[in-house]
Amino acid sequence: MLQIESDQREQTTAATDLMLAIAALAAIWRLRAGTGWRARVWQAAFALLAVSSLLGAIIHGLRLSAHTRERLWQPLNVLLGLTVALFTTGAVSDRWGEMVGRRTLPVLASAAPAFAWFSRRLQRGFLAFILYELVAMLAALSIYIDLAYRRRFPGAGLITSGILITILAAAIQTSSLEVRSGKVIIDHNGLFHLVQLVALPLLVEGVRAGLKPDRDV
Repeated sequence: MLQIESDQREQTTAATDLMLAIAALAAIWRLRAGTGWRARVWQAAFALLAVSSLLGAIIHGLRLSAHTRERLWQPLNVLLGLTVALFTTGAVSDRWGEMVGRRTLPVLASAAPAFAWFSRRLQRGFLAFILYELVAMLAALSIYIDLAYRRRFPGAGLITSGILITILAAAIQTSSLEVRSGKVIIDHNGLFHLVQLVALPLLVEGVRAGLKPDRDV
């Protein structure tokens, strides 16, 4: 019989994972009016974020055996890798157009299984994801700063702000920071999710601005 994890840090991490999943589903709904390939790429990225967050909530929120937890981390790592691949593809498409994005996606997506394998070899899977995400975010940041400077993409400023906050979230996740409020303890993982929740609306509204109407850059 499945049991709820008793560790308060794990409980709050699971709760914030669920919050992130709900926010990702809301992001898909906000982008519902977008049409074309680029809109589908962004919607798919947020869909994978929702699924990976739900899986993260299961891993952190339920009392699982070490073997089961390890087996669940593998698909989670693949989902995270694919989420980053789609996010980067979206950035490439916004800068260089759909054709370049279509050529980039298979290359980035094929790296996701390799990332999962590397995470397992390293045996510190989420740290590997943070480093992977950081490289992708820095690349995307340079793209959107350039687009904002050239005024070639309506939502570039919002997306740039969202990426900067996401990078801050990654820095928090690699720390030992935690916040206590009475009996509630939020560790670095939970704080990582909460800061991501701040970044997500900025990213979504920036993407949405660039999809009205859907266009090729």
